[in-house]
Amino acid sequence: MENNKLKFDTLDSYESDVVQSVENGEFSSEENLDKRVDYWQAAVKETTKRKSIHLKLQERDIQKIRSIAYEKGIPYQTLIGSIIHQYAKNSESGV
Repeated sequence: MENNKLKFDTLDSYESDVVQSVENGEFSSEENLDKRVDYWQAAVKETTKRKSIHLKLQERDIQKIRSIAYEKGIPYQTLIGSIIHQYAKNSESGV
């Protein structure tokens, strides 16, 4: 490698800008890495908490959701959870 620089042939403009910024020293490492790791681990733990519930839904709604989930390549329960999460998130912002 010339001048200790990597050559990238397949980067888009955004990726090229990031590489350029790193090479120009525009990024710095986290001063308190342990604190930052703890923060992100707590965030992951909080977002992965799950609670089982039982719902009675109309059969035609379940069939439609299963069809949509199949097209997306995900389990239908995951799709239902995602729909509920999106609704709850939008409700928090007053939408």
